[in-house]
Amino acid sequence: MSDSERVKGLLDGTMDPTELEGDTELYALAERIYGREALEEMGVAAPERPPEVHPPVYAEGDNLGVELPGFEGDPEDLDGEGASDSPRRRWFVLLIGLIGASLVGVNVAVGIGQFLPLCVDDLEPDPLSFTVTANEQDSTLYVTWTVANLNLSTSYSIQWSISQNGSSEVVDAGFHNWTSSLDSYAHTEHRSVTTAPWCFISSLYEESVKVSEANGCIGDSSTVSTLASVSPSQPMCEDHTRLLWEKASDYGSIESWTSSGTGELIDGAFLMLFGLMTLLGLFSKKE
Repeated sequence: MSDSERVKGLLDGTMDPTELEGDTELYALAERIYGREALEEMGVAAPERPPEVHPPVYAEGDNLGVELPGFEGDPEDLDGEGASDSPRRRWFVLLIGLIGASLVGVNVAVGIGQFLPLCVDDLEPDPLSFTVTANEQDSTLYVTWTVANLNLSTSYSIQWSISQNGSSEVVDAGFHNWTSSLDSYAHTEHRSVTTAPWCFISSLYEESVKVSEANGCIGDSSTVSTLASVSPSQPMCEDHTRLLWEKASDYGSIESWTSSGTGELIDGAFLMLFGLMTLLGLFSKKE
């Protein structure tokens, strides 16, 4: 008999009451329809139900070696676990933007070399100078050669020639040799002369190599001084305070610095980059 036929038999009263005793579901349906008292009067006993099986409950510590992860605090905070990182990133971007823009701006305006002594003056030794002074007194021509910034323990020579009546008549010529023990040296030659103008030609040799020369002429009762070499001024760090970013890796060299007050394309690019970072840090919204 199918389930539908059994339910129909229960409803129209044609079902044998003994069939209810072996079917707990059908008995529960009849109990709802007719009531337990009516079923008991009919001699229908309630079927025995199997005991309910409940899942075992373990005492604390008896969890068969399985540990469940714990969570401290409000579980709702799990949704915003990464939210706290967002303000940190915004503040970090803002800080980098402000520091970078300030650094580039100060470097262009006055130069960071004014505040950070990164540049080191690479002072070269003063170049050799060769000075000649000549004057005539009582028909005698005095010629004095002065050499400065000598290398110690080095051999030097002066080749000289004195002439009168211009350079048409040679009065005398010669060499003067010495080994330097000081950083400067002076030597004088004098010769009798008659016809002006009086002229001199001189060359300076260092270790038999010609390094400088000085020539000149004087007239009656006059003096001439000829400087054979002029020392160019060297660039100094105090005058070059703006760092060239493309040469920043060699910041100790004077070649990596220039005068402040003007900028280059790379300075403008850095200012734009750090400015955008500053704006991003200020106006970015927390997600």
